[in-house]
Amino acid sequence: MATTSTTVQELYTDIVSDLKIFVDDAVLLPNSQFVMTSFDISGSSGNTVRVPIVNAYTNAGEIATPGTSIKDAANSILNPGEVDVSLTKFGVGSDVHEEALEDGGVAVVRQALLDRLSGGIAQAIDIKGFETLATAGGNSDVNQDGNASLSGSTADVNIVMDPSALAYAVKRQPTVRMWYNPDTDVHEFRASTRAGFAALWNGVSTDFGIRKINDLNTIGSGTVTLDEIAKSVANLRKGNYGGMSGSGMFAAFICAATEYSIASQLNSVTQSAIGDLSQIGNRALLTGLIGQAAGCEFYRSNNLDNPA
Repeated sequence: MATTSTTVQELYTDIVSDLKIFVDDAVLLPNSQFVMTSFDISGSSGNTVRVPIVNAYTNAGEIATPGTSIKDAANSILNPGEVDVSLTKFGVGSDVHEEALEDGGVAVVRQALLDRLSGGIAQAIDIKGFETLATAGGNSDVNQDGNASLSGSTADVNIVMDPSALAYAVKRQPTVRMWYNPDTDVHEFRASTRAGFAALWNGVSTDFGIRKINDLNTIGSGTVTLDEIAKSVANLRKGNYGGMSGSGMFAAFICAATEYSIASQLNSVTQSAIGDLSQIGNRALLTGLIGQAAGCEFYRSNNLDNPA
């Protein structure tokens, strides 16, 4: 087929209009189900979002004698803190040879470009989000319910979290630009975005709605049990975290090795405890959801951070 400047312009227009949609479809974080606090600061100045955090309240005291100072009975000082969400620029490029348009067709090139550009950005955002969760409080040992001794590239930090625990900000929505290099006969596409995450504490600067469970990431080596998942849920319940809207369950993001370990345990649980396993299998293929148990919905991810 022949290509023209009009054909290439139409291709570029399609990429521009669909890039954000494809990115949103591919990104696990941010997602309103998992991240309640989200900011779009496109068009405003600055590269940091400051999120105010209110300190914990004091229970009212009993006042037995009239005229006694209420403040002396219970002094609940309002002393807000803050958490800054800093932005990071992510970018990925893809070059399209004129021959690819001539031989492969515009439709094929369009889909391949969307996969490469949106996938590259979405993957980077996911990795950044899980890195923020894993290092909340300083390192992976904070709020650790698993084997804290595991570290390095042979292990991953599984996350059990409340939607209030993470903030997300975006300065530049996924954007693509293109130009043509006549010397090499190549159409050069460049996609970028600016976004960032921050873990939010709840009342006390060491209290995060994030629990961590380290596990080995080699398939067959995972040892995380439902008991450890239940411990994370119990710790979140004790902290008065409410879980995801509608279900009240927490999101558990686990690596493939932990998925294998947990799935084996789920398969031995009765249907009345977790629902129809065949339906769970179908949903796993479509959304990454592998099951529900111990107060969690499980989501598989290959983008989890390694323990520090």
